[in-house]
Amino acid sequence: MNETTLFFCRTPLQSLIINKIIVSNSVKCHVIYRPNNDSKKHRYYFKQIHTENKTYIDHQPISFSHGLSTLIEWFIIPKKVRRARYTDLYISSIGDTIFSFFAARNQHASINLFDDGVFNLNQKYFNNWIKHTRWTDRFLRFVMRGESSLKTMQRIIHHYTIYPKHLSFLNCQVTEIKDLFSNLNSVRLSNPNNSKNKIRILLGSAYVPTKDVSETMMVASRNIAHDSIVNSNKFDVFIPHPANKNQSFKYPDSLKEIFKKSPIDLMIAEDLVMAINDAGYKVTVYGFISSSLINISNNFQTVSFALDELMLKDAELYLVPLGVKVLKKF
Repeated sequence: MNETTLFFCRTPLQSLIINKIIVSNSVKCHVIYRPNNDSKKHRYYFKQIHTENKTYIDHQPISFSHGLSTLIEWFIIPKKVRRARYTDLYISSIGDTIFSFFAARNQHASINLFDDGVFNLNQKYFNNWIKHTRWTDRFLRFVMRGESSLKTMQRIIHHYTIYPKHLSFLNCQVTEIKDLFSNLNSVRLSNPNNSKNKIRILLGSAYVPTKDVSETMMVASRNIAHDSIVNSNKFDVFIPHPANKNQSFKYPDSLKEIFKKSPIDLMIAEDLVMAINDAGYKVTVYGFISSSLINISNNFQTVSFALDELMLKDAELYLVPLGVKVLKKF
């Protein structure tokens, strides 16, 4: 095995960032894709990663033991990949236990971080995640001699970000990745006759209870307000949140012929928005507070709906600095 660089991937967004880094730096590498759920989208984006040297680990959920699932997935990785020595390690989900095994076994490797959505925009959340590892993962790292997330963070020498460079709070070299959702080998649409047509796209959200009591109390009211906006018929295209199983992708008849050629059920929202843009439409994107809306804010006119006071505060923290217009809906 000759690859000296290892990328660790968990989501479609991460795979797109990896592609940018590989192409921009002509990196000879191996990519491990360990999906965080069993969505078919993972396989679709795994196939588009720009290297033949890649390993896909099928999601192995075991309800009674997260640690056992992790251990099984570790041994699914080919032995030659597990035992190889790397000069550079790239990670987005820095708290991943399997990555900790690679980090511990490659003490002299350089650690490079790339973005994982809004997680990389809030220093407080980032640091809390690093410091608080579930006990099963701590035990597994002890048994398998994995590295702590805190030590891994201290080893980071480079941060690749899809957001404005100045928003990175890490004390290391920072590189801003531009045009993430263009010039990739993903499905693109083409219909130049629509170049003057405007289209309004709404990105849906799914609100679920959290550990924050005040936020959990707002879930019901948020869903009511959310659904009212979704059903308002003020938008041409609706892209539902993957976690919301009660809603489906909606688009006008003018896009039907175009979307017949596209695996829209496998494409993430960011790629779908870019695909509609590439079909010749002038796009305005509406949404709530989501990674998808933030990720495309540099490329399109974006508007966020704040459904309560807490959402407004988050919007002012995450969205306003990126140029997203925020509308109060309470």
